[in-house]
Amino acid sequence: MAGLVPNARSRRVAESATLAISARAAAMAAKGLDVVSLGAGEPDFPTPGPIAEAGIRAIQQGKTRYTPAPGVPELRAAGAAWLSSTFGLSYTKDEVMVCAGAKAALHMALDAVVEPGDAVLILAPYWVSYPALVTLADGNPVVLPAVPEQGFVHDAATLAAAIRQHRARGLILNFPNNPSGAVPSRAQLQALVDTAAEHDLWILSDEIYSTLLYDGATHFSPAALPRGRERTLVVNGFTKSHTLTGWRTSFLAGPRAVIDAACRIQSQVLGNPCTISQEATLAACQQPLPDELARRMRAFDERRQYLVAEINRIPGMRLATPKGAFYALVDVRALAAQRGLDDVGICEQLLEKHLLAAVPGSAFAIPGFVRLSYAAAMEPLQKAVARLRAFAEAR
Repeated sequence: MAGLVPNARSRRVAESATLAISARAAAMAAKGLDVVSLGAGEPDFPTPGPIAEAGIRAIQQGKTRYTPAPGVPELRAAGAAWLSSTFGLSYTKDEVMVCAGAKAALHMALDAVVEPGDAVLILAPYWVSYPALVTLADGNPVVLPAVPEQGFVHDAATLAAAIRQHRARGLILNFPNNPSGAVPSRAQLQALVDTAAEHDLWILSDEIYSTLLYDGATHFSPAALPRGRERTLVVNGFTKSHTLTGWRTSFLAGPRAVIDAACRIQSQVLGNPCTISQEATLAACQQPLPDELARRMRAFDERRQYLVAEINRIPGMRLATPKGAFYALVDVRALAAQRGLDDVGICEQLLEKHLLAAVPGSAFAIPGFVRLSYAAAMEPLQKAVARLRAFAEAR
C-alpha cells in the first residue's frame, strides 16, 4: 500500500449538498459580498427562552457528565409522552431513545435494521442525506422518481412495482416533505403503509417537520395507522420547530427490540447525546409554549404565501403551494430549457451573478427544480425574489 486511502464505501458518500451550498455562501459573505443564503433549513428564530435556560441551568448545576447511552430515563419517558399527546403514538420509555439530532437517529435506525445489500426505497424528492445514510449502513439506496404531477405523493401501485422490481426490504418516508412541503392525506399514507405491510417492508419515517403545517393540513404518522406500528421507526423532535438545530437532539421510537439494538450501536458510536442538550429537550417536552409556536407559524405562513405569490409572477418559474415544513421547491424547467441550463447551472449563476444561494433540485433527485428555504426572515426573502426576477429577466 502506497499510503493511507479511504475505503470504497466512503468514496460513494458525497458531501451534503445543503451544507456545501451554505458553506460556499458563507465564504462569499465573509469577503463582504451581500449574499442571500436560502440553502439551509434553519429557522431565524432563537431557541425559546425557557428551553435555552434549561440548558444553562444544566451547566450551572453540574449536569455535564455522561448519561446512559439512550438518554436519561426522564427524557425517554417525556419523549414517549410527547409522541402520545401530540401524534397519538403509543410507546413506552423503553421504546424511545434520544439521539444527537435527526440525522443521527436515522443513522442509528438504519444501522439497526439494514442487512448488507438490502434494497431500501427512497421516494424522491428526498432529503439529501438519505442515500448516503443507507450506503453507510451497507444497504443499496433505490430512488423512486418524483411525481410532481401527483403533488409529490407516490401512489401504492408505483410503490408495489418498485418493491417487486428491486426486492426491497425497507422504505424511507418523509412527511411533511423536505424539499417539497408535501403532506399526504390519511388515505394516501394508509395505502403506502398497506403496501409495505403486504410486502413485509420496514418503514423509517422522518417526521421532523410534523408540527409545521398550513391550510388545515394534518400530519399522520405511519406508526399511528393500522398495520404500521409494528414495522415503523419514527424520527421526530424539536430541531426545526424550536430552533434546536445546534443542540443536536431528537427521538427515535419503534419496536423494543430494534430500539435496544440502536441503543447498543449508539453506545459504541456516540456514547450518549449531549447531556446539556438533553436537559433543554426535556424542557421542550414539558413546556409546550403554544403562543411562541403559533407566532412562528404565522411568520412561516406569511413568508410561504409571499413566495408563492411572487415566484408565480416570475416568467419561467412555478411554485406549488407547500402544505408543510418551510421550503419552496421552485419549478424552473421552463426557464432552464430557455437558457440551455440545468438546475445546477441555474443555481451556480444565481450565486455567482446574483448573490443568491439556493440548492439545485438534483440534490434531492428532482432535476429542473430549485429549493429555497423560507426559514429566513422576510427581508432576505424579498431580496431573493428580486434576484430571482433579475435572473429570469436577464438577456
